[in-house]
Amino acid sequence: MRKYVALLALALTLTACANNKENTEETKPKLTAVEDDSTNDENSTNQEEVGQEENKEESKEETKETSIDGKLVKNQINIYDYFDTITSFIAYTENDEEFDRLVGILEEELSIYHKLYNSYDEFEGVNNFYTINQNAGIKPVKVDKAIIDLTKYSKEMYKLTDGKIDIAMGSLLGLWHDFREMSINNPDKAAIPAEDDLVKASKHKDIDAIEIDEENSTVYINDKDVKIDIGAIGKGYATKIIGEKLKESGLKHGILSVGGDDMLIGDNPGAENSYYKIAIQNPDLEDKDNPYSAVVSLKNTSVVTSGDYQRYFVVDGKRYHHIIDPATLYPSTNWTSVSVILDDIALADTISTYLFILDYENGLKFAKENNCEVMWIDHEGNQFKTEGWPES
Repeated sequence: MRKYVALLALALTLTACANNKENTEETKPKLTAVEDDSTNDENSTNQEEVGQEENKEESKEETKETSIDGKLVKNQINIYDYFDTITSFIAYTENDEEFDRLVGILEEELSIYHKLYNSYDEFEGVNNFYTINQNAGIKPVKVDKAIIDLTKYSKEMYKLTDGKIDIAMGSLLGLWHDFREMSINNPDKAAIPAEDDLVKASKHKDIDAIEIDEENSTVYINDKDVKIDIGAIGKGYATKIIGEKLKESGLKHGILSVGGDDMLIGDNPGAENSYYKIAIQNPDLEDKDNPYSAVVSLKNTSVVTSGDYQRYFVVDGKRYHHIIDPATLYPSTNWTSVSVILDDIALADTISTYLFILDYENGLKFAKENNCEVMWIDHEGNQFKTEGWPES
């Protein structure tokens, strides 16, 4: 039986897991969606802590709400089993049975892509990116078409981002991954990789070493020292596929958030103006009086934020986050948060990471060329926005 919990506030938490658990995919900072018709200053409480505590004992939690104008019922469920993060799903449906059907589809799709789009874990009977890495320099690996498609897409993103978003950087990123995991699990032994090791690992990142054979449905890495890390691309790409599947299955109004990659499906039937309000978290987590950096009104689009405050570890008082600049081999220092609004959530996921690495001048130029709206936040809390960035 599902566990129904009291609705603490009429707000939907769209959040990634806290950084005390290492994630196989890139974790995005927290966003909160708030409906116009159901929220006021007195009850729009952020519910981030609820999901974090429930995750320890429950694989799911569901919230019910009364029907809207007697026509649609709002339901929300948080699922903790996939991508090592929280998937939040809200849907407006005609009845509970319709919502249950959509949740079943969602969980089935999450299970598939959690296994396929994984660079660090193996699953019995599944050939995924981990399998490809294990066979680097040995033999081609027979894979599902979904892996072929994502590998091809990743090569396109490599070109779009001038090589900065590079799935072939797995040797370098894996080194940081291992030290981050070790440092989080053993703070007393926290350390960063030696520079010589970083330089050595960075020499093995040839995107052309990843060979795709569509006819035989195989992927092969022809250099044993090149490894694939799908983290900057995989979750957003999977979210797009799953969101489209839900729409094909009848979902007309809702929000799908996989670890903070947020896909807004249709409009908001609970709001007079049909928009969802999305509150983007303030990267200064100590500023309790100002939990949000911005609130934007949106529908039928996506929002993705990359930040340095969600996944990190500390060595000698210095914080090292997960977004590595291939030019320096160290975590990028340009920004503390970059949010991207774009209809294509897979592209928004990649671009948010890319713009986090770029300086403002080049980032602004790229944003204009690719028709996306962006908000950058620097380490002093200053905000920089594209001209079309929407306001509440």
